[in-house]
Amino acid sequence: MAATPAFADNSSQSQSFIDPAGPVAQHISDLWFIVLIPALFVLVFVGGAIIYAAFKFRARDGDTTMPKQIGGNNALEFTWTLIPSMILLGIFVVSALQVPFVRRTPTEAADAMHINVIGSQWIWNFKYTGLKNAYPGTMIIPADEVVNLDLDSKDVIHSFAVPRLAGRLDAIPGKHNTMWIQAKPGVYYGQCTEFCGKAHATMTITVRALPRAEFDRWYASQPRAGGS
Repeated sequence: MAATPAFADNSSQSQSFIDPAGPVAQHISDLWFIVLIPALFVLVFVGGAIIYAAFKFRARDGDTTMPKQIGGNNALEFTWTLIPSMILLGIFVVSALQVPFVRRTPTEAADAMHINVIGSQWIWNFKYTGLKNAYPGTMIIPADEVVNLDLDSKDVIHSFAVPRLAGRLDAIPGKHNTMWIQAKPGVYYGQCTEFCGKAHATMTITVRALPRAEFDRWYASQPRAGGS
């Protein structure tokens, strides 16, 4: 098997999804911020109200009378039910609208290359159409192009995750799952995120996104299926 090509890049070992390097991860990151903003608003508003009430209405030395008791306020209860419901509905709609983009290969890339991703205890193997060998641990792809991933498992449930490129997706025995990625030139890291046995922590992923000309040279140098 030919050695993995080396190239200069500014990649780090960061796995932060808020530092996306591809369109799928960018959509996930954008959605996270969309959810974060109203969540912070609710935290500040509700937390602030609780802190205010705790200090404003706390018992003081010398208090001998029972404070005024309020039985209920229909308008207030309706309001604090309606507003969170509308926020949750908005988050649901925005999230649901992202699913087709994240899960389905873009129409204009219908003929994009496929790589079979095979999980087994405790290694990921990457099988390319037309090539003889499966490549363990490291997946090499053309940069700035859509790449379809076909996920399968040989034994137990695994989960493929490279946070800077896409969300996680399970590889399940007997079930074929699919996803797609697109990456800027660089090196990206991930791992299995579903506990799969004693060596689960060693089931890492490296994705190397090469410029198309360099990828073509690597691909051409590999042994062909049914040949040398």
